[in-house]
Amino acid sequence: MVIIIRRATRSQIPEIVNYVMASRAKIFPGQDQAVIPDLARFQETYIEHPDGCFLTAHGEDGQIVAAIGYLAYDPRFPQLDLGHERVVEVVRLYVNPSWRRAGLASRLFAELMRHAHEAGIGRLYLHTHPHLPGAIRFWERQGFAILDVQETTRWGSVVHMSRLSSPSPSASLAVDFVPNAGIPKPNGSFAVNHQQIKGF
Repeated sequence: MVIIIRRATRSQIPEIVNYVMASRAKIFPGQDQAVIPDLARFQETYIEHPDGCFLTAHGEDGQIVAAIGYLAYDPRFPQLDLGHERVVEVVRLYVNPSWRRAGLASRLFAELMRHAHEAGIGRLYLHTHPHLPGAIRFWERQGFAILDVQETTRWGSVVHMSRLSSPSPSASLAVDFVPNAGIPKPNGSFAVNHQQIKGF
């Protein structure tokens, strides 16, 4: 099945918000399910802001099967020293269960990294949690290093990670994926979707 990775546009905002909120509710069922601030201000945060970007992956039927984004970093963690580069926070990585372990999350992040590098971003930050299966190891494979582990009352252990921005091969491609097969088909290759990223 062919997967297309696209940069978000204004017309897609309602669909993206619905997808992210539904995916978040499955992972964090006990949390408040009100629309979170970055999604409530999606256009300003991810489309209009120079330090914002949001990508979605679509199946052949056009439905979203995965998402990821970055937004301007809010220095709300005083214990972290992220330097003086332009820093963004990687957020909202969700992949439909049937598409996990097929390399799609890595392809999404590679394309996000390409956008960050072309935008002049210096460093990427994120935080994750030990209770999310494979999350820390996944981000380490993407070049992130652990900066700090913080214990919180609300979220439990929070693992803070970062890496420098760098050039990345384009992943904004159409590729033949086999759901849950672990790897793309051998003949799968990516090709930039210029229509979606034109003008970036």
